[in-house]
Amino acid sequence: MTKDQKPIDEQRVFCHRLDHKLPVSEHADCPYCFGKRQQIADGEHREFCDFHPGQDPINFGFPPDSSRNLDD
Repeated sequence: MTKDQKPIDEQRVFCHRLDHKLPVSEHADCPYCFGKRQQIADGEHREFCDFHPGQDPINFGFPPDSSRNLDD
């Protein structure tokens, strides 16, 4: 780590769920984030984030086009 770099847990990465940057340590505590701290710090969301706007976060295996998921 150079003099200007922050420790990995203090680095800020954009959060798609909350729509602003959070420290890596907060991403690591999020139920949607499943990656290791370095993956989160790299900022490649597909590598660590399971949040998808507009989708039910709890899915018990129902197909996405089932009547349970259709809008009224």
